[in-house]
Amino acid sequence: MFLSPSVSSTWLLDLFLNNIWLAIAVWAGLYCLDYIFTMTAARFHRDGAQQHYLFPEGIELNPFFRDDVARIRTFSFRFFLLLFFSAGLLLIVYELNVPEAFVVVWGMFVGIQLANHCRHIRNLVVFSYARQSAGVSGRIQYEHWFSLRLSSVDFLCFGVLFLLLFLFWGNLFILGATLGCCSLALRHFIDSVKKRKLSPKEET
Repeated sequence: MFLSPSVSSTWLLDLFLNNIWLAIAVWAGLYCLDYIFTMTAARFHRDGAQQHYLFPEGIELNPFFRDDVARIRTFSFRFFLLLFFSAGLLLIVYELNVPEAFVVVWGMFVGIQLANHCRHIRNLVVFSYARQSAGVSGRIQYEHWFSLRLSSVDFLCFGVLFLLLFLFWGNLFILGATLGCCSLALRHFIDSVKKRKLSPKEET
């Protein structure tokens, strides 16, 4: 399957989108790096950053991985299950022979990972200094609903950025990244609202 002329693209994007296994490998690499970053942040938090940053329900926002992150598991069955499931989904969409659909879906997968990596890098820097109490003092507690709310804002910002790029560039890959980030922002916002309602009433 090759991209039709109607799909706005570049030669680099064509390279990935015309080679399904390369496209899957790029996303899988980003996904694995996501897990590595997450576990590294969990170790930084355990090894000293927790004296300044307290997360009563853990640092992981995805309930599917919360137990694995809390235990800092090097091998996670859930991780590999979702890895193979998502790779299979990409392959199925590709085999539908609708290039536009694959571009958008792949853009969603990659766009979410790119935004997530930026958040991970920021958290790694913060926890790295915090575990040594370098430039950080005192202690602050993040309720889970608040962490979800901050994540929602982060992904919304990336979604708006990708949207602006799409409006200027008109590339379906960027549209996919926009949809991916905005949908995750909405999900985290909804989860945040639900979680806050279940939390004890805050003192004013």
